[in-house]
Amino acid sequence: MTSTNSEDLALQYAQLVQQEEDYVDQLVTCNKLILDAMDIIAKQAGVLEMDTVKQAAYHLHSMEQDLNRKLFEVRLEKSILANQMSHST
Repeated sequence: MTSTNSEDLALQYAQLVQQEEDYVDQLVTCNKLILDAMDIIAKQAGVLEMDTVKQAAYHLHSMEQDLNRKLFEVRLEKSILANQMSHST
């Protein structure tokens, strides 16, 4: 492999690292929102419209699952790219 190809792989890897960090940050935020929502439900369930609260909680959970899937995909691509990089030197 050429130097340019190695540089391209390194750039792609750096981009995946950044994506991974972004997804991890988003997951931390999402998890905090879920915990906050559960806390609100526990404290104020009697004064809230439960169907709406449940829908909101399910949307947060769905978002968390989507972020976990995206994070998995990025980590998988990073692993494949790391293997390619190890064979290009």
